[in-house]
Formats: sequence, structure tokens, C-alpha cells
Amino acid sequence: MKRSRTKIAATALLLVAVILMIPAVYGVQPDNAGTLYSTYLDWLRGKPVGLAKINIQTPEKLNGAKIVVVDLTSQKPRQLYSGDLYTPTVKIERKPMGKFIETKLINGKVETVERIRFKPVTLLIIVANENYWGVKTITFEPSKPMTTLNLKIPLHREKAGRSGIHVESIWTKDHGTMTIRGIKTAIVRSIPGTTVSWVVGRDDAIAYESFSKSWSDEWRSTGPTLVTNKAISGEITVSDGETLLVTSDVVYRITETEVCTWLWCRDIWSLVPIRIENFHGKPLSTYNGDIPPGMEVDYRDKEDHLNSFNILFDGSSDNGGVYLTTTISTQVCGGAGIQVCFTGNVDTYRESATGYRPHYHVTINSWGYHSRLYYAYKDRNGRNYYEIYLKWGPADDSMPQPLKASDKE
Repeated sequence: MKRSRTKIAATALLLVAVILMIPAVYGVQPDNAGTLYSTYLDWLRGKPVGLAKINIQTPEKLNGAKIVVVDLTSQKPRQLYSGDLYTPTVKIERKPMGKFIETKLINGKVETVERIRFKPVTLLIIVANENYWGVKTITFEPSKPMTTLNLKIPLHREKAGRSGIHVESIWTKDHGTMTIRGIKTAIVRSIPGTTVSWVVGRDDAIAYESFSKSWSDEWRSTGPTLVTNKAISGEITVSDGETLLVTSDVVYRITETEVCTWLWCRDIWSLVPIRIENFHGKPLSTYNGDIPPGMEVDYRDKEDHLNSFNILFDGSSDNGGVYLTTTISTQVCGGAGIQVCFTGNVDTYRESATGYRPHYHVTINSWGYHSRLYYAYKDRNGRNYYEIYLKWGPADDSMPQPLKASDKE
């Protein structure tokens, strides 16, 4: 009997440690302890789960604000949290998607490291009270068991459209999808003697703008969302001076989140890109082979005997700046059982994380009388921007601080 009581007491102490002590170690508030405990039990059962701790910052602290976190990763939106916390911790899926080789500079040496790729997670974070609302979408790869997200959410002053219902009720509904066609996605240039392909691999991602609105008709940007789900992967190819504008048909998920307290009620609608249906190439004017000033320049020499190579990109260095903007002048509508319409501008961002970024492949078909091929990244401060310029020249051609590319890929 004494041994049994001792075992029960030890189990109780272990449970207290898991519920109280472990959250403190992970920096999780006691209000989130249940989420951590549930995740811990799933880990013991071998389920692919992880944690995301969300630190929400707004321009001002709102009185009576409600926070909602919705997971848009699976086929149906899933509400992970609703309540008062500005620092909720939520349980997410952490599904391995195979392995990839990453090249890194370690102690001055270029080394290859095998990494596990995890399925990216997309979250919709909503902040609302009676007079303000704000929304942010975030996509990330849960490469660690616990991910910390520090998010700045802009606020829009807009009074709630309805009075309260005397109880707290927060829910999210899926209203189907709409497809926005012709979103500008890339520009592919070539010069005489070359073939250039814009290559989108199976796991590559492209970042498109998400939107939300409250009771008014004005859609507000909620930032870039990485889209890895594609109906098609492959190459868009040009040769001998051709230039193409690549556009995409992108499927957006439509969700409605109703936030109600005993004083006020607010509906927030969201459009989040979830799938790329197609890529299209639209011919632009012939490219004359100039490189605008101020760009980072690399080159290939004829004597290197390397007539085929990839042009890769660094991770985003400017917090996801806009790459291309598409004006949608005609209403685009969609929805299941309800019609939701959109007009406005859609931005494509240079936000794709390292390891997911499309690249360019260059084949030199004929050097002609040239001895060097220059290529330049449009981003002035790094190799981040998706647009590439090409130029033929002699080896002693005067270019702004050329950097040889042999050790950069």
C-alpha cells in the first residue's frame, strides 16, 4: 500500500512538472500550459506535431481585444486559438517532406549539410476589438520543435458592425475558393547565343499577397504568403533575345471569422493564396543585352568551359519587398454558397525562403567572338531580387565591381 501511494505521488509530481515547470522552461505562459501538455502527449505517441509561440505587437494595446489564430495549412481552416492572450502558443503539424542538401560556409569552408524539409505552415492571426481590427498571414517551415514568431500587426480603425450577443462566440468558416488569373510572377530574359529558363521545382514556393476586410468593402493587405502547392512545375524558356513575362493563376481560400462578445460583433473576411494552377508566358519587347547601373554583377568566362549553369538567389534580405504588382481591374468572384468578390492590386513578393526559391538556368549555345558573359541581380544590396540581366563582353570589359560566380552556387 505504501509503495502504491508513493507511485501515485510521484506520478502527480511528474504531471505538475509537465503542466507547470516545462511551460516555464519553454517560455510558455501558464494559460498555454494545456497546449504544451497536449503536444507532449502527441510526441510520446510519435505524432508529427510542434509548437508555435506567437508574440503579437500592435501599434497600441487594445482594450478588450480578442486574438484568433487559424491554421490554413490543411484542406479546411482550423481554429487553433481564440482568447485574450497577445502571446498564444499553438500546436501545429510538423510533417517531414524528405531531405535536401544545403550548401553552407562553415569556418571559411564551403560544406554540404543534409537537412530535413518540413511541410510549411500557414497561419492567419486576427486581432479585433469594438473599434479596431488587424490581420497578418505568416508562412514558415517548422524546422525546430518550437518556433517563435514575432509579428507586427497593423490596425485599422473601423467600428464593429453589430452589437454583441451577450456571450463570447468566436468561429471560422470555410467559404470555398476564388481564382485570380494573370498575376505577374517573373520576367525571363535572354540575349543572342543563350537559352535561359526560369525553373520552378516541385518544392519551390512563390509568395503572393493575402487580403482581409471587416464590414466595409475595402480589402486590406495582410502580407505575403508562400505558396508551395502547385498543379504544375517546370520551366519557362526563352532564347536569342526573347523576353517573357510569366504570370500565374492562383487559387485563394475564402474564410470568414466572426468574433462576438457581449458588447460587440465583428465579421472578418480573408483571402489567402493556397495553390498555383498554371504559369503562362507573355512576350515582351526584345532585350538588347544592357545591364542597368548599380547592380551586383557576376560573370562566366569562355576559358572555364562551362556552357551551362544555374543562377541562384539568396534568402530574402529586405523583409519581403514587392517584386511585381498586378492590377485586377475586373471583379473576380468566387465562393461556395456565397459570393465574395475582389478588385485591386495583387503583389508578388521576393519572400521565398532559402531552399524554396525558383532559379534561372542559362545555356550558352554560342560564344561568338565574346570571351565573357556577365549577369546581374536587380537587387542593389544582394542576390535577392528575382530579375536577371545579361550582357556579352570581353574579359577586360569595364563593369561595376564584377564578382566571379564560381564559388557562389
